[in-house]
Amino acid sequence: MILGAHRASADLGSLEPGTHLCALERDQTLLERVAATFVGQGLAAGDQLLYVASEEQVDALVVSLSQHLDASQALATGQLLTTSFEDAYGSSRPERLDTVADGFRRAAQEAHKRGFPGLRVAARMDELPGLLGSVDRVVAWERMATGLQRELRVSSVCLYDTHRLRAGEGASLAREHDGLAPDLEVAPIATFLPVDEPWGVQVRGEVDVSNRHLLHRLVLSRAAVVPRLRLDLHGVTFADACTVARLSAIAAALPEGGHLVLARVPAVVRRVLELTGLDHPKLVVEP
Repeated sequence: MILGAHRASADLGSLEPGTHLCALERDQTLLERVAATFVGQGLAAGDQLLYVASEEQVDALVVSLSQHLDASQALATGQLLTTSFEDAYGSSRPERLDTVADGFRRAAQEAHKRGFPGLRVAARMDELPGLLGSVDRVVAWERMATGLQRELRVSSVCLYDTHRLRAGEGASLAREHDGLAPDLEVAPIATFLPVDEPWGVQVRGEVDVSNRHLLHRLVLSRAAVVPRLRLDLHGVTFADACTVARLSAIAAALPEGGHLVLARVPAVVRRVLELTGLDHPKLVVEP
């Protein structure tokens, strides 16, 4: 870990879109933990995640994620995508770094078309110096990537094995990032997972002032693609009145023929509905 070259660790649950993070570790286990934390928090927030890594690293990630959420569902719905380094960056040195950036542009556009509010990328960077020819070229790429990600509002973590770097190179790379990606294995208090069939969102855990904006932005992103959604609320242990009121407002704003179905509604949410009297023809509460 390169200390002193980073700002404070980022809050991955509410990560500002376009944030460019890095991890510089000498321990592969720590790199895997950083990747699992970044990907898991992003999935829980409803974003699409792309993991650029080897098959073995992907397998380790899925095992780690399964402790806190349904990783197989995320893979099945395309919320979690995986690719090899060669497929992401190519197998020969690109003449212009812009050609690599085009792939990120396409991925970001596709994420929004599929109803995800944002795209996050976790990439193992071990082979990048060899591909680009030097660490100086990698630093130039990271500098360009910072501007590109802010433009596209794509967040990422670049995972570097410091055994492959010379003295001083880690600090040069760190300076081109917004901060350090944390490796804390702390489960989010709620998960918001997109579901394709039926189209909608699966909600689990506690929804309050700290995370309800994540639910609302995911519902809005799904509604922008198909304005007929089903929210599976089974497993919700708490939801405040503002959360439910905002869902009602989203339903009311749907176009003609659209609706928002609250399914498998727990008693805690039914209680909020009864107390507030929230009702709208486009907000359907299943018995």
